[in-house]
Amino acid sequence: MKRGRKIGTESLKILNALIDERALDLGELWDRVEKIAPSWDKRGLQFKLYNLKRQGYLAARKSNNVSFFHLTPKGRLGLLKYLHLEKLKLAKWDGRWRIAIFDIPERIKKWREYLRAELKRLGFHPLQESVYITPYPVTGELDELLKEWNLRKYFRYITVLEIDGEKELKIIFDLK
Repeated sequence: MKRGRKIGTESLKILNALIDERALDLGELWDRVEKIAPSWDKRGLQFKLYNLKRQGYLAARKSNNVSFFHLTPKGRLGLLKYLHLEKLKLAKWDGRWRIAIFDIPERIKKWREYLRAELKRLGFHPLQESVYITPYPVTGELDELLKEWNLRKYFRYITVLEIDGEKELKIIFDLK
């Protein structure tokens, strides 16, 4: 199974500018993005748009020689997942730690790297090579990912109230 690159922070800003239902031409999109990221230039925006389109997050249609951009279902889902995670990070911590443990066989080691990258994107911090921790309740997103990649049988998810080194973890996650 081929996996595309993950949505970066800058790309998420572009997708967020397109969150409403209507398509925007390049000028309208530039006006919105310029408010979000004033340091960008138009050439950089065009490059990012091309990449988002190639990855399936954006679609473009032409009318009278003008391109109009809009989110695809994949782009909308990616943006909604990101916004959900941001909302979790802003919520009051419930005092529980979520620990992800996995043991993926050597024959499918490329999936280990994908999983590690995805865990970091979901807000996990590595404790060991195959042990990650987060204070955020992201089981739904994680379960969806494991099922999609057929890795559920190699994975365990634990929720605990106490953990050794909690003081350092609270600093890492900026928790009170």
